[in-house]
Amino acid sequence: MLAQSVRFLTAPFRLIPWYVWLVTGLVLAWLGRNILLIIATIIAFHPIPIPPIFQGEPETIAEARTQDLRHFQHVRRNERSMDDAMRARFDAAVEALEAEAADLTDAEFQLALAGIQAIIDNAHSNASATRMVQSFARLPIRTTWMGGELRVLRALPDQEALLGAELTHIGGVPVEEAMMRFRDSFGGIDAWFRSFAPLLLETPAYLAAVGIDDTTLRLRFADGRVEEIVLPVVEPIDGARRLFSADLVVPTATETDDWRSVQPAGEPLYLGNPDRGYWFEAVPELDAVYLNLSQNLNDESGESLADFVVRAGDEIAAIAPSVIIVDQRLNGGGDLTITQPLMARLGDIVGPEGRVYLLTSGSTFSAGIVNLAMAKEAAPAQTRLVGEPIGDRLQFWAEGWWYSLPNSGFRARYSTGFYDLQNGCEGLFICPWGSLHIFPVIVDDLDIDIPAPMNWDAYVAGRDPAMEAIRAIEQRRG
Repeated sequence: MLAQSVRFLTAPFRLIPWYVWLVTGLVLAWLGRNILLIIATIIAFHPIPIPPIFQGEPETIAEARTQDLRHFQHVRRNERSMDDAMRARFDAAVEALEAEAADLTDAEFQLALAGIQAIIDNAHSNASATRMVQSFARLPIRTTWMGGELRVLRALPDQEALLGAELTHIGGVPVEEAMMRFRDSFGGIDAWFRSFAPLLLETPAYLAAVGIDDTTLRLRFADGRVEEIVLPVVEPIDGARRLFSADLVVPTATETDDWRSVQPAGEPLYLGNPDRGYWFEAVPELDAVYLNLSQNLNDESGESLADFVVRAGDEIAAIAPSVIIVDQRLNGGGDLTITQPLMARLGDIVGPEGRVYLLTSGSTFSAGIVNLAMAKEAAPAQTRLVGEPIGDRLQFWAEGWWYSLPNSGFRARYSTGFYDLQNGCEGLFICPWGSLHIFPVIVDDLDIDIPAPMNWDAYVAGRDPAMEAIRAIEQRRG
């Protein structure tokens, strides 16, 4: 009986050749190693901060803020880009803030926290301006920086007459100067900062935190009138949508249904499908296809971005245009791995004599920037960047985690994965999965080839300077 049992159990090893077992073992070992690497990578690049378990309810403002600063140390522990000198500055700033925290207003405390994160000087590691203003009373207008001017693009019904006006001063301070008083509280480059900085100018508590206690607004209207007005503040509304200032160029992008929007006179192509995050349309007169990628995340259309990438690639290839225009001026990022097959294919679709125009702005960020690099690397001779400078450097840290401090609600942020679009990235626990396996994507630069900034006159008339520049080039080509 024992011999029969042994013979039955060992049958597979006698019937299946040894080399099959060897290959099977190697495959299983490879899979096991990679599964472990995936788990380790998740832990390495997305470490979740442990909340304060043995922390009681604070009895004073000083105690509440001390608790927050203890929890804030997760940034220092998990931010992978910091060197020893940066950590020393970070620690000194936290210590100084703890000493004065009890005497600060809520806005002053949050702005100070943002300033400590700005020591990292990495745009992905910034505080969230949309969340910083979310709990504060704000002015009944929303503004956008456009062509060197701050324009009112949203207003509540009682202030609808202010739509389109240029805001030139706040409390007697020129808006450019007022905006730059917040600059040290955010890392990264100016182009990205300007895409959200107007949020702070619309929030009196933050204005007071930088020494502007008077919220008298000086406005210049289309007929040349200049008026100074004081507006009432509006308490935060539960469930309001959080928007970057730059998002307001899309008239349907509003916090709640109460807001009124500037309506451009014409219908520029980029506003053709405002409720879609990704879509395309043929432009026959240019033998072109216009491809709008406003996000690298699934939109609410029911078609996933991954499915769209496959469909768009096949259908655009069937059209066989000589020009593809990719509009990412509002693409703040998402999953860069999804769009890689389409970005790498654009040059092949238009052919060696074709052109790929990439439309950019200061709101083009993160995965949106990587999309540009993937397209340019695949077809450098055919690719041109059109519009305004992008929102980040070509070396940056991303991935990581957001988390809220327990008392103030401040959203802290740290980054754990390195991307280098000029030299490539090396190091298993430095470069995240996409950086190792999709990259190296290496480009010399992502500088603007054809400057075409949006300005107020073009916007309100429904014109698109970037598309106008492309049309002029293509018409000259004949």
